[in-house]
Amino acid sequence: MRSDAPDVTARRAASAILLGGFAVMLALTAPGQLTYDSVQQLASGRSGAYNSWHPPIMAWLLGVFDATLPGTLLFLLFQTLLLLGAWLALLSLKPRGSGTVLVALAIVLTPQFLMFQGQIWKDILGANTAIAGFTALGVFAKTERRRWLVAAALLLALAAGVRQNALVLLPVAALALAWSGPRKRWLLGTGFLIVTVTLGLGTSLWLVAHSDGGDGASAQVRLGQAYDLAGALARDPTLPLPSLTAEDPEFANVLRQKSPVLYTPLRNDPFAANPAINHELSNVPEGAMGRAWMGLVTNDPLLYLRVRMAAFGAVLTTPDSGVCHFSHNGIEGPPNLLRQLGLTPGKRPQDRALANYAHLFFATPVYSHTLWGVLALVLLVLMLRRGEPGDAAIAGLLGGALLFTFTFAAISIACDYRYLILLDLAAMTGALHWTTKKV
Repeated sequence: MRSDAPDVTARRAASAILLGGFAVMLALTAPGQLTYDSVQQLASGRSGAYNSWHPPIMAWLLGVFDATLPGTLLFLLFQTLLLLGAWLALLSLKPRGSGTVLVALAIVLTPQFLMFQGQIWKDILGANTAIAGFTALGVFAKTERRRWLVAAALLLALAAGVRQNALVLLPVAALALAWSGPRKRWLLGTGFLIVTVTLGLGTSLWLVAHSDGGDGASAQVRLGQAYDLAGALARDPTLPLPSLTAEDPEFANVLRQKSPVLYTPLRNDPFAANPAINHELSNVPEGAMGRAWMGLVTNDPLLYLRVRMAAFGAVLTTPDSGVCHFSHNGIEGPPNLLRQLGLTPGKRPQDRALANYAHLFFATPVYSHTLWGVLALVLLVLMLRRGEPGDAAIAGLLGGALLFTFTFAAISIACDYRYLILLDLAAMTGALHWTTKKV
C-alpha cells in the first residue's frame, strides 16, 4: 500500500461528506427559500427592469436562470455549487489529514450550510462567490494555470457587484496574489486589482442603466443618515439640529419626537416604517439630510461613534434570535407578485423541520459571528506563518472577511444574521484548508 493511502482515504471521505451534505441541503431547501426582497428581485430579473434599491446584478442573474427554467432552482444550484466547488478544489490541492474529515462533517451540520445556503439572498451569493474567487487564487498559486486567475477575477468582480461593501475584498485579493508564489508579483497583483474593479463597477453601472430610474441608492443613504440622527437623539434628546431645523423644521420636530420611542440599534424598521418619518424623509429638501448628518459627525463625533458602535455591536453579536433573523424558511412576499411569478407562499414540512433543527443551535457558539471571527483571525496568523502555496490566498479570504465585517461599523442599520455570513463561511473554509499536510 502506498504511504499516502491514508491521506487519499481522508480526502475521499471528506469529499463524500461535503457531497452528501450538499444533497441533503438541496433536498431540504430546493427550489429556494425566498423573502420579500428575494421575490422582488426575481420579478425584476424576469421583467428586465431592475429595482434601484438592490444591486442589479443579483436580479440580472436571477433573470438569466429564470429564463431557462422559471423559478429559482437553477440560481440556487449556481449559488451553492460555487461554495461546494471551492471546498472540493481545496481538498484536491494537497494531501489531507484525518482532521479534514472532522472539519467537513462539522461544516455540513451547521445551519450556515444546511439552511442559509438554500436562501435566495445577495448575502449568500456574495459570500459564496468571494470564497470561490479566493480559492481560485489559491489553486492558481499551486498550479500556475492562468484559467484559475481568470476565474478568480470574474468571481471576485461578481462578489463586489453583488454587495457594494465587498469592494474591500478586491485590494486584499490583489495583495494575496502579489504575495503568493516564490517571488512577489506586485505588477500582476496591481493588474488584477484594476481588472476586478473595472469589471465589478462597470457591470453594475451598465445594469443600472436598465433600472427603474428610482432613487433607491440615494434614498438608502438618506435613511442611513436619518437612522444615525435618530440614534443620537435617542441618547441626547436635546441635541441641536441647526441645519435641519432651518431647512426642514417639520422633519426636525418629527425626528426629535419619534426617535426616543422608535429607535433601536437592532434594526431600522420600526423607525423607517413610521408613517410620519417615512413621509418627511421622502420630502426632505435635497442635501438637507446629508448636511444634518455631517453636522452630527463634525460637531459631536463621540456621540456619532457611540451610535455607530451600538449598531455594529448589534450586527456582530446578533443578541436577539428573532429580531436578527437567525432563520428563514419557506416563501413569503406580496401575494399579487407571488401569483404573477407562479410561486406558492408558505412553509413546507421540510421547511419547518429545518427551522426546528436550526433552533437547536441558537444558543450555541455556532451562531456567534464573534467566535467565527476569532477563529478566522487565528487561522489567518497561522497561514501567514506557514506560508505554503495557497496559504496566501486563503489568508486573504480570512483577512478580507474580517475587513468586510468591519465595514458594517459605518453602514449597519440592522442585525440580520445573514449580513456577516461571509465571516462564518470564510472561517470554515480556512479550517478546511488548514488541515492540509506538508507535501
